[in-house]
Amino acid sequence: MRTLTLLVAFLLLAPQASYAFIDVGTFTESLDLMEQELSGDETGLNSLLEDLESAAEESGASDNYLTFKRSGEDITFWDVEKSAWFYSSILSLVELGIVSGKEDNSGKIIGYDPGGNVSRPAALKMSLLSAGVDTDACGTPERKDAREHWAASFVACSEKMDLGLGGRTLNASATRAEVLHYTLKAFEIEAPEGNPPFSDSTSHEYKNDIAYGYALGIISGDKKSDGTPKGTFRPNDSVNRAEVAKIVKLAIEKL
Repeated sequence: MRTLTLLVAFLLLAPQASYAFIDVGTFTESLDLMEQELSGDETGLNSLLEDLESAAEESGASDNYLTFKRSGEDITFWDVEKSAWFYSSILSLVELGIVSGKEDNSGKIIGYDPGGNVSRPAALKMSLLSAGVDTDACGTPERKDAREHWAASFVACSEKMDLGLGGRTLNASATRAEVLHYTLKAFEIEAPEGNPPFSDSTSHEYKNDIAYGYALGIISGDKKSDGTPKGTFRPNDSVNRAEVAKIVKLAIEKL
């Protein structure tokens, strides 16, 4: 729910504003009271969200978040602050039309969800679009479970270009190594034989991609709390939407 995000953003950026439904001095109590009063009232909740969004826009709150136009409409990713490490990566992909954001049940874009896991179809989409592949020309996927899928064209391209999806579960989360492999293959790069500088990746299926990605500066591996290299990459861990945006942006710049 975006209620808390909008409310916090508004209160932080416009603390002097006065609204009948907000008591800044007792924020927690006010929020609890609103939740009780609006419990089960979808119409009232939507009305509150609209009021908060309008108030935030009037106060200039959206200036601190990623805001762009689409079809003449101003859209704000309330979960992508300009101070965030992933801001420039997501901005670049938005401008290139590679990502569009997350939608609520009504179809309204509510944010980017930078901490959310990336599914294999979504990873394929971002990799292929970043490489400029004409995904409309790939035809119908061979996989039966992908033919009616929203990512049918991307799966078809992955099969045609041998990106590595194979028989893997379609809607599962992509791993860190998979995203890197998809991206390099989408750019038609066959990584040369190499040894990654990560102790957990030297015998991995995609060790060549990991070594090549590291050499190019597309990935850097894990860091300790003091910022020094940890010597690991966690190739089989899931990857979030912010991390994928960074990998794809760097691939566009370096490949």
